[in-house]
Amino acid sequence: MSSSSGPGGPGGPREPAAVGARIGRFRILEQLGQGGMGVVYRAMEENLGREVALKVIAPLFAHDPEFRERFTREARAQASLESAHVVAVYAHGEEDGYLYIASQLIPGGDLGQLIRSQGVPSLVEALEIIEQVSSGLADAHDAGLVHRDIKPGNVLVRRRPGSVRAYLADFGIARRMNADATRFSSSTAGTPSYMAPELHGGARASAVSDLYALGCLLWVTLTGRPPYRGDSEYQLVAAHVRDPIPQLAGTSAMVHATNRILRTAMAKDPADRYQRAAEMSADLQAALRLPVTPGAAQPEERGATALRPVARPVAPTPTPTPPPAPATTMPPPPAPPAPSGPPGSAPLPFATVPARRTGPGLRTWLLLTVLAVLLAAGIGVAVALVTRDSDPGGGGDSFLEQPAKEIVRASQKDMSVVETARIRGEFADGGDTVRVDVVSTTRGDCKGKLTSATSGGTADILHVGDTTWLRADAKFWDGVVGAGTAGFVLPLIGDKWVVDDSMTDSTEAFCDLDELLERDGREDAVAKNLGTTTVQGERAVRIEQTEGSQREVLTIRVAEPHYVLRIEESEVDHFEFSDIDEEATIQAPDPDLVLDLDKLLAGLPGG
Repeated sequence: MSSSSGPGGPGGPREPAAVGARIGRFRILEQLGQGGMGVVYRAMEENLGREVALKVIAPLFAHDPEFRERFTREARAQASLESAHVVAVYAHGEEDGYLYIASQLIPGGDLGQLIRSQGVPSLVEALEIIEQVSSGLADAHDAGLVHRDIKPGNVLVRRRPGSVRAYLADFGIARRMNADATRFSSSTAGTPSYMAPELHGGARASAVSDLYALGCLLWVTLTGRPPYRGDSEYQLVAAHVRDPIPQLAGTSAMVHATNRILRTAMAKDPADRYQRAAEMSADLQAALRLPVTPGAAQPEERGATALRPVARPVAPTPTPTPPPAPATTMPPPPAPPAPSGPPGSAPLPFATVPARRTGPGLRTWLLLTVLAVLLAAGIGVAVALVTRDSDPGGGGDSFLEQPAKEIVRASQKDMSVVETARIRGEFADGGDTVRVDVVSTTRGDCKGKLTSATSGGTADILHVGDTTWLRADAKFWDGVVGAGTAGFVLPLIGDKWVVDDSMTDSTEAFCDLDELLERDGREDAVAKNLGTTTVQGERAVRIEQTEGSQREVLTIRVAEPHYVLRIEESEVDHFEFSDIDEEATIQAPDPDLVLDLDKLLAGLPGG
């Protein structure tokens, strides 16, 4: 790296980089935004072939020695922070006269933009978003970082069908706990609408002031407006100091729990607040297990349009009781009701399976047969990742000496930054065994093959952007759908890919590694160390996870990074990860080799 070369060094400021320009190994693709600290670009890190968010620091700051020292300290601190819900920092330094920081690219925009464009989330989804942010904040605090500026613009979101994944971003004014303050780190305490009362009086930012801001963020996510307002900054400060903590209207157990979280996080006295982000995260998780209806404060009651909520089982609502006094922990939620369906009809506790969609004729098979394969694979992969607590670190024997649960948590952290992976395995499907071999990416693209062990037939699947293509051979058609099927299907399709956009939502749930690797609801599973083994030539440890009648065995790499190498769900069902983070080229097929399924069905008799 150069320290002062180029027209952007100490000799003079640089203009914003143009599209197509290069800053070291980064090629500028487009400008995403600009603020007082600098310009943010979408850029390609050409040596790795990955897109990043490249923040180029404004010359006003980049040429100040104090800022440069602090920038380097903060960039190193955030780069060392591993969290599923903090934007990952890949690199930082100076290239071609530009001081920069390269981080994970989150294409969905920030939470404020999401609320403005789509309305406030449902109560359930709002709690889920803030729980994710609290998890990231807990990881930051454990690493010795105070964020100091939690607000909607510093929470990036990735919108997927049925869910939102949140990432805490922009530690630009963060500082390490107990570190000496600089004139930059002490000049700003945050954004007034989210600042704790003591900060307005000159107190230093701390973990509990971050949690106050997170309580304010929860209120904004629930209502679309800050908790306090004023015609002047003086009135706004006075409201934070004196006005009552806002509460939701409603009588459901989930509303009561949410109001209790607000009262605790936003307590005027820092001693009355949550003292650790993990405590607030635990209360948010507990609230999400409570009944939401009837009597919930739905977004429609607040005059806003709801985002699509994430489906959750709803238990019978108990008789409403007055909200309890503020406390730092929440009592365990009531046990969920027993399933009302026939034996075996209850969903697995380890994953939320996307609903299957069906249609007439050929579309029915495409959705029920191929999609069943994908969803079964998704369930298997999902159990690998459990919770998001402290990083046990280490490797070898010291890694194996940790509790089984900590080993699983270590694998979750290392898998959370994986961008591509090959997934191979098989599972029982009626009287057949289906083999899966798929490469998936965090972009939501995937490609792979499905094979019927009985017939030997194969089907290719490809998903790029918003489109899904399928292509199956004669043995697959006859073996999976029924004898003779290929005789009338293949003359219509030939060797072309079939487009079926009705599969897109469900396919994204499998192809998108971000969605696949971010599955909650397994915190109560019991983990047990079954000893070491060898997988793919790697020393690994087998961890059994059980919850009720459900059992899975995870095989986790002992050496760092602690990747999940294999998952066993039964004597037949198993899945292996390989080629982790290797370069994968996934692109749409030649248009001449694609057949539109809708047009095909319209041309069939009765279509």
